[in-house]
Amino acid sequence: MVIAGRAVSHWIEHQTGWTIKKFVAYRTHYRTVQILAEHHTLTAAGPLPDDLRNVLAKLSAPGSAH
Repeated sequence: MVIAGRAVSHWIEHQTGWTIKKFVAYRTHYRTVQILAEHHTLTAAGPLPDDLRNVLAKLSAPGSAH
């Protein structure tokens, strides 16, 4: 488990250029809220900052996986 976590951390750092500490700290500031209204679940969230949106795009880009 530890080896897998380190491998994922290394991959994130390699893909984004951010340290895993920066990625986790920055990511934890973004929150979503789910609201149950009658029989519907609504998700409310603020817009992602541009730099976080760019980093997430790098991680989800085709060919970014090993």
